[in-house]
Amino acid sequence: MGQDDTKHNLLFISKYPQIIHEFTDAMKDRDIEIETAINGIEAAAKIKKKNYDIVITGLSLEGYNGEQIITYLNKTAPSTVCIIYTTTISSAQLHFFINERNVFRVFLRPVDFRGAFWEALEEAYEYHAVQVKNEEDTGARRQEQEKQEREIEIMDQRMRSQRQARETTNRYMKRLAGLTIKEYTPAALSAEARGHLERIEARTIDFCSEQGEHAAESLDKAEEVLQTVRSFTEN
Repeated sequence: MGQDDTKHNLLFISKYPQIIHEFTDAMKDRDIEIETAINGIEAAAKIKKKNYDIVITGLSLEGYNGEQIITYLNKTAPSTVCIIYTTTISSAQLHFFINERNVFRVFLRPVDFRGAFWEALEEAYEYHAVQVKNEEDTGARRQEQEKQEREIEIMDQRMRSQRQARETTNRYMKRLAGLTIKEYTPAALSAEARGHLERIEARTIDFCSEQGEHAAESLDKAEEVLQTVRSFTEN
């Protein structure tokens, strides 16, 4: 088994103290952090406090049984690899645990903890690494999707604001249309009067250009700009 930045761990659950002793004795030379539980309640308390790479459990336990422990792990820690170690199991149960509860291996007592069981643990740690990587990739994709959704929402808000600004600007420009010389100045107007209006129009255009988009921030702003423009006619 290759070396990782963090030490591998596992939780071994059995209602038989002698089996717990046999397992821990067989694993004493392995570089694994091993914790044990003798019933389902103790196991559940440990699982809620800590993430385990592998959980090995019997089916018949006091408190929560093995199936309940595995179901809980499937929901709360899907990358945890589950292994069943039991005295007997029916073919229906075997099918259920392998296909419905994603159990990695099922072992029947007695078993050689130093032989086939250890080989299964090595494979389980490799499988766990793949599961963790898949979860990380899924999490990264989810974060990227959420980021894109936020950016789209910001863009939508900006477009709505721009649309409202254009609508306000259109109303504002209609109010200013009465000042345009070309369409509304009488043909008989004297050159002096026409020149006066042209100066007013020039000041109006310059002022509105300086205001830019701010002139269309709201109808109140447009009214304020219009009042300023009207003041030009008084000068």
